[in-house]
Amino acid sequence: MLLLTDTTHSLELVTSSTSALHVVASWVDITTSAFTPGSTNTTISSATDTAIIAAPASSTQRQVKEVTIRNAGAAANVVTVQKDVSGTEYELTPDVTLAAGEALCYTDGQGWFTLDAYGRRKTTASEVAGTAGRSVSILKVGAAMEAIGVRHSHHAATGFPGAWTLGTPGVAGAEKSNADGGCIPFTNASTGGIYLTGFSGSMSVTGGIWLVDLLWYASGLAPATTTAQNVNSIAFPSRDVNGSTNGEGVACGVLVTTATTNAGAVTNTTALYTNEAGTDTRTATIASFPATAVAGTVVPFNLAAGDKGVRSIQSVTLGTSYQPSGTPVVLIVAFRRIAFIPVPVINTGQAAMFASNPGVRLYDGSCLHIWQLPTATTATTVQGVVTFAER
Repeated sequence: MLLLTDTTHSLELVTSSTSALHVVASWVDITTSAFTPGSTNTTISSATDTAIIAAPASSTQRQVKEVTIRNAGAAANVVTVQKDVSGTEYELTPDVTLAAGEALCYTDGQGWFTLDAYGRRKTTASEVAGTAGRSVSILKVGAAMEAIGVRHSHHAATGFPGAWTLGTPGVAGAEKSNADGGCIPFTNASTGGIYLTGFSGSMSVTGGIWLVDLLWYASGLAPATTTAQNVNSIAFPSRDVNGSTNGEGVACGVLVTTATTNAGAVTNTTALYTNEAGTDTRTATIASFPATAVAGTVVPFNLAAGDKGVRSIQSVTLGTSYQPSGTPVVLIVAFRRIAFIPVPVINTGQAAMFASNPGVRLYDGSCLHIWQLPTATTATTVQGVVTFAER
């Protein structure tokens, strides 16, 4: 955050040449009774110090929102942004050489960065140093799905990666990691951290593709039992959104691995869990679990109001039997949603890019799977590429 908090505080630009610069700045003035936006446009064609944001009025805090300094001339210009406090200058940026068409920008919450003449963000040598990237191709040939809008896991589908061979860890469950089969190949960081920088894909039907990190799963749930079944899960791995075991950003749900036989939708499935703040006996609900759900069906629990994640699960209550006949198998899973791609046109690639600042953090052990949000129940082929970088 960049603030001017006194009538003697202003923002200045130091220039090295007469190559014309266009400066656009915006801010918000905050007082005890008002919140007033403002902006200014400045053209600089001299090698000097020029005020680009004036000092605020008395009893006013000026919060700078955006600054864009673009070299509109034909020659390079070395620029430095500084804060003037009662005539004393404090440099906010290093000397930045802007070639013709390039820009130095500031955005509140993001800081300073540069754009090339085409508006693309420039990468500094220090950002490139120590960065290693790799990509993994995905091809999954799935089976028919449950219903429109009901998530479907491709963990058992043929292709690459291969199918997940399920274990039987029991109701307390087991951690899932990149050492297990069936997940997208993922290599732990050697020195820094691993980040998702790109996720692209296409499908033979429209809908969407989820990339999820599967943290934990539990087997042994009795599908015909309608009373509470104790789970008392083992500790989830430290792969929540912050890389901890607190559970922020971690969701839970029911994953079907052998089709259920309930004739109608089940509307009273619940789970008792501990949230990300450590508060226990919170109640999660499934508003409607579909009838005769096919293998691969995934139905997430809705968390209690205000909760941001799941740290552990104490019990699950199906409420209505999932097994009037047959031998269905359902797992309880904990997962973290990583990325989503909408696919509005069949067999047409879509992409989500996370290449800057510095991407979506993936923690050691991440067990990445593909889930589908379908607009039809037709068996689907999903293909794509996941790109990682170690920084």
